[in-house]
Amino acid sequence: MIIHRLNIRSGLARRFVQEQDGAGAVLGIFIFMAVVLIGGVALDGTNLWRHQQLLKQTADVAAHAGTVELAKGNSADEAYDRARAFVEQNMPSTWYGNLFGNPAADIRVVHYDPDSDTLDITGPQNAVLVQLHRNGNSQNPVPTFMLRLADVLTMGVVTDVSDWNVYTAGVTAFVGTKKCVSTDGLYARGELNLTSSSSFGSGYCLHSQDKIWMPQQNHFADRAGLSMPNLDACGSKCDDAANPGATAASFERNLIMEDLSQHLENVEQSFLGTSDTTIRDEFFQNKPVGDLSPLAAIGVDTSTISQRGETVNLSQSDFEALTAVPSGLTYNVSCTGGGKEIQFGTPNGKVKPSFGGGTVNVSDIAVITNCALDFGSDSRVESSVILTNLESSNASINASSGAQVGTSGGMCDPDAQSTILGKSDMHVPADFAGSNVSFVVDGDIHLSASSSSTTINHSGISLHASGEIKVAANHTFDPCNNPPSGLMPALKVIRHVEPTGNKFATTATN
Repeated sequence: MIIHRLNIRSGLARRFVQEQDGAGAVLGIFIFMAVVLIGGVALDGTNLWRHQQLLKQTADVAAHAGTVELAKGNSADEAYDRARAFVEQNMPSTWYGNLFGNPAADIRVVHYDPDSDTLDITGPQNAVLVQLHRNGNSQNPVPTFMLRLADVLTMGVVTDVSDWNVYTAGVTAFVGTKKCVSTDGLYARGELNLTSSSSFGSGYCLHSQDKIWMPQQNHFADRAGLSMPNLDACGSKCDDAANPGATAASFERNLIMEDLSQHLENVEQSFLGTSDTTIRDEFFQNKPVGDLSPLAAIGVDTSTISQRGETVNLSQSDFEALTAVPSGLTYNVSCTGGGKEIQFGTPNGKVKPSFGGGTVNVSDIAVITNCALDFGSDSRVESSVILTNLESSNASINASSGAQVGTSGGMCDPDAQSTILGKSDMHVPADFAGSNVSFVVDGDIHLSASSSSTTINHSGISLHASGEIKVAANHTFDPCNNPPSGLMPALKVIRHVEPTGNKFATTATN
């Protein structure tokens, strides 16, 4: 009996030692823990990425909305309110919680310098910064789900995976376009209408806020630009089959073009000294006052004229009677009574008793007038600014064939640039627009075809119109790459930027 009991007990011991059912349960627990942790990393990591994208997109959209207000000329306060409204609209606080550490500091209207790629609280306010938080600053970190089990499964070891801290920033700026230069291009708010057989050199731009129409055989060099907000408006013409080079030149761009009526008013006030004179002073910087004897000959007291850019008030008849126009001065010329235009050069069939025929060649002057402008066949205008503020249903800038504004022979010289500005339409012959010249018209611009089969060559010419621009056949346009001055309307875009000097980016920590 004793032996039998020992045998029974030894058999039970062997079976107990050899039994493996419990090992499977323990292994299952460890496998479950691993699956939970792996699933937690996947699930909570995906949730983290989702919140990072939501915050970044919301910050970008809000910054863009605020910058639109700046582009419209509204105040910094309006830009701030608009940006904050878009944050709430895209990520409502009732659903996502508080996203600000300090709303007054997290949404700011600032200055962006595209040259240094930095933000500053000083300088012209042209950008909006939006910073969003889901972290300790907002007391609203992104919670985890599966990873919270780590606090249990680590059996007393303190972990920090119960939530994620996320921060992001979006910056949008209202700045000049890098693609095109305002001194080298045709820019119309209305339709830009070309005929055929014109060519556009590398770096020269065409833009319409409406549409560009060109039938065929216009040629675009490499890196020429052809843009409008919607290329569908170009039909099949922005294509190499119709206009060689057009396919590579074409791109969609919504240019924010300056209000030309306001721009002309700013230029006028600057030259007359009734507002900020920066534009005038910049223009006359290297233009000394010339011989004043022609002014004395028509009865002007020249003893008080001592500074470059100084304003001389003349009637239309007095200005036309000048045998020469002294350089370095601003001429404020007024039309009264029946006189409605200034004639430069010999008029074609429009001889008036008061016309002295002296204003044939003008250089290094500024003319501000309420008269229309009529350029005769022998007139020459170089390195000058002529602005007519006449508002008329007819063209206020006209020219005869042979008249020319700007330099000849394709010469590029930023110090010799001319600018013609008007508040009504401009209708001129093909050869009127030379090189190194800009036309800014609050209306339509029509540049006619050559009177012969000869191609008219232009370098550094720009046309800016609040209406349409029509350019007839047989022109070539090449850039001068002259830097824009205050005389030129700004061409701006709204774009998202990542200021490298400020290190704004999306970050997340556990």
